[in-house]
Parts: sequence; structure tokens; C-alpha cells
Amino acid sequence: MRPSPRSLLLVTCLLAGCRTAPEAPAAHAKTDCGPVIPGMEAVLKPAAFVVLGEIHGTREAPDFAARLACHAAAAGQPVRLALELPVEDQASLDAFVAGEAEGPPDSAFWHREAQDGRGSQAMRGLLERARELRRAGLPVRVLAFDPGGKDRDNTMAEQLRQARSQAREDTFIVLVGNYHARRDVGAPWDEKLQFMTHRLLETEPGLVSLDVVNAGGTAWVCRGMTADTCGQQPLRGRGEVQAEGIILQKKADDPDGYDGTYSVGAMTASPPAFGAPSTATPAPR
Repeated sequence: MRPSPRSLLLVTCLLAGCRTAPEAPAAHAKTDCGPVIPGMEAVLKPAAFVVLGEIHGTREAPDFAARLACHAAAAGQPVRLALELPVEDQASLDAFVAGEAEGPPDSAFWHREAQDGRGSQAMRGLLERARELRRAGLPVRVLAFDPGGKDRDNTMAEQLRQARSQAREDTFIVLVGNYHARRDVGAPWDEKLQFMTHRLLETEPGLVSLDVVNAGGTAWVCRGMTADTCGQQPLRGRGEVQAEGIILQKKADDPDGYDGTYSVGAMTASPPAFGAPSTATPAPR
């Protein structure tokens, strides 16, 4: 009696080993990016370069950046989520987001005595979210662009220029302190200071810079270089109260600083990812 085709297949598998088909990545359409952000279609063009100016130490700004990156990637745009983190962490970030490491970076940056909000629980959560998006099959990468030093606006701009030159077709979403996000020149402490985003305009003239507006709330703020100067502080509302979303309209009282605003409602302080909260005195209202 001749063996059946099924039995022949079974023998072949036993001798040579059977391979199962690789698991297909999750479909982009099934990824939950949260509600559509009003106004996002105006900035999420293919190969866009969007700078989000933030107040460090809140939950809402990193959450907004994560949602914007998710919507862009779900639409098929390769995304570079650029964060104000030390460039020395890049290899660890790559490994974590790619699923090759169990936890996010645990470098000295995350254990500084004075945690100014860049090493917050919300920023840690943003890295976790980027990892989830990659696991779901979305084209998201995280870029650390802060080399440190005294002239950070210059060195951070150079890091972003280099990254952009290697990924011209990607959409860049940059989350950075809102002074660094300014397009103009001059700060209260230095009238000739060229901010990071101003320095990027020569090579990235089409970039869009957005300042955060909020309805007040709290933020984790440092008023000095020691832990006892850091803590949860009240925030006054910034800008006119508006619904959550993006508005491409220059401010009447600051026409040269930004291309528009993004609104996140009331803000909530996000303490450091590591370390006990301090007992800093509240800021004056």
C-alpha cells in the first residue's frame, strides 16, 4: 500500500524539521493611536519636520508627542521621534525600542540629583509607547539629540541636521524645551542667542515649530541645581484657552517665535522616573 501524501509530509517534517510561517506584524489600521488630533493634517505632511516646544516635567506634552507620532506612522510615514535625551543613550534606546532589551536606558542622566523633567515618568512612558508602536509594526524610531555642554542650542541643532541628512524621507517629530523650539533670536539672558530651531531653518526651511498652550495645572520644576530645589509647582495658563489640537497661527504678542501652537488642556506634574520627590517650596503665583 502506498503511503498517503499526508503521511509523507509528516515523515519529511520529522526528518528535516517543519518551519511555521512567521507571525505577521500587526496591521497599522488596528493600532490605537487615540482620538484624531484636530489640526494634525496641516503638519503631518510626508517628510515633515515638526518641533513641539514643551514645558518639561508634565505628562501631557510627552503624551501628545506619542499620539502625533502614532498617527503619522499609522498613515504610513516613517517617524523619527527626536527627544531631548543624551546622545550617549542612543544604543540603549535602539535596543529597547527594537525589543532587544528589557528596560529603557538606566544611565546617569536618569539619576541626576536635580531632575528638571526631562527624566520624568512621562518621558519613560513615551519610550515604552514607542516600543509598543514598533511591536505593532509601525515604522517608529527614537532619536536622542542632546550632546550636553554649554552651547546646547548649537550642538543639538547639529545632531538633528546630521540625523535628517540620513533620513530625508522620514517625518521628524521633535520634543524639546520651548525656548529651544523658538524660530527667532534673543533670550532674556542673551539677546544674541540663536535657538536650536532658528539654527535649523537654513537646512530645514519648511519646518513647523509649535509652542504648547495649556489651561494651567502643575509641572515638575527645578529652580536650582540640587534636589531640594525641585518639586511639583503650580502653572499659570499659557496662551488663550483653546480646545485640544494644533493651530497654525502665529501669536499676536510673539509673531516671530513659533508657527503656531498645540493645546493640551490642564497639565499634570510628572515626577522623576527614579528617586524620591523633594519637598521644594511652591512657586509664587
